[in-house]
Amino acid sequence: MEWPDVAGMQELKTILKTDVIDPIKNPKQYEQYKVTIPNGILFYGPPGCGKTFVARKLAEKIDYNFIEITPSTTASIYIHGTQQIIKNIFDNAFDEGPSVLFFDEFEAFAPSRDDISVGHSYRSEVNEFLTQLNECHKNEVLVIGATNNPRLIDQAVLRPGRMDIKIFIPPPDFEARAEVFKMYMKDRPQKRIDWLRLAEYTELFTYAEIKNIVDLAARKAANQNIKIDTDILIEFIIDNPPALTEASIEELRKAI
Repeated sequence: MEWPDVAGMQELKTILKTDVIDPIKNPKQYEQYKVTIPNGILFYGPPGCGKTFVARKLAEKIDYNFIEITPSTTASIYIHGTQQIIKNIFDNAFDEGPSVLFFDEFEAFAPSRDDISVGHSYRSEVNEFLTQLNECHKNEVLVIGATNNPRLIDQAVLRPGRMDIKIFIPPPDFEARAEVFKMYMKDRPQKRIDWLRLAEYTELFTYAEIKNIVDLAARKAANQNIKIDTDILIEFIIDNPPALTEASIEELRKAI
């Protein structure tokens, strides 16, 4: 299955196809082998690497509604100290199914109960979350959680039968970086852009950092009333190195 709107990242796309898309699209084939549809997926990795974008595209691939939940849109559910809000979120996803129920900042919804700073009300809400999460795939709901801090998540949530699949979302690879430069440069005045050279210069850069580079270059070009070229972009790439290192990426990859 092709992903024309997601450049590069072939390893990620292969995992999603074999572990998620194919079982959902061909349930009878997988039922013969007693392979069940995934109950939940955890996307973890550095910020700015497209976890939300990938979740949206996955929902499109499997023809599921996409419901995004963030701590801010739920008015900080843990301040309210009630399990009813969590139940309502899942009930709404069941009613609108088949649905992808996407939790951004997943650690805010399922914080570790071993943390002494987590109060009784938090623990009750995590228990409610676990109850709702159990076998929600039977109601045609696929839960996807996204986090930059997987160590903060309660371990019970990550057990098989709940968040079955854990997928590391890395910074964009070479092909993806070239394509994302093209995307962010679309409809801006430009000349002689060497996309491959830009991709070479931006190893370990996130999508958010590449967008910032393009915005900075565009602002300089606009001030001088000139077209954006490769040299202007590389100037800002050199002046704004990536926040990530190979060591920090590897440490986060091994967090689960």
